[in-house]
Amino acid sequence: MPDFAVPADEGRYSLEQNVMKLGSRVRERSPSVKSVWEFTSKRDASVYSQGIPILFPRYDLPEDGLTTLAATDGRHIGLTATGHAGHTPAALTSATLAYSHDGGTTWTEAQVSQQGGHGSATVNHAGATGEQVTPRTQLTDAHGNSVTQTVVRAYDVR
Repeated sequence: MPDFAVPADEGRYSLEQNVMKLGSRVRERSPSVKSVWEFTSKRDASVYSQGIPILFPRYDLPEDGLTTLAATDGRHIGLTATGHAGHTPAALTSATLAYSHDGGTTWTEAQVSQQGGHGSATVNHAGATGEQVTPRTQLTDAHGNSVTQTVVRAYDVR
């Protein structure tokens, strides 16, 4: 992630990033990722540089090494978050995951359970062999910092 300036004053901020891979046919997974962060920040005058409290979603995907999942129901995807530049996020207080088999035209809400500051989403892919999956995840931590992330073609169903 590139460097960027955040105002020193305490406040609520929003940051949006759209990343696209262009011209590479080597790896066709995840050709675009859109992330929107909402966070509260203020400058800490006692440090030269500081991480801002943004969350980076992490997915514990039961994939096969080729980034594919079996076409079955009841697959669990673990949801956690890491922080920016040394920032340690608070425990997750909210986690949702919706997924699309048609590039984001229609969405299915996954059932998500939470325990110990982590989430686990249950996805159902029975009958979806050969389809590409785009997940949209929303995570919020105990300090109210949040991220909404959409990963186009994160994995395929086999």
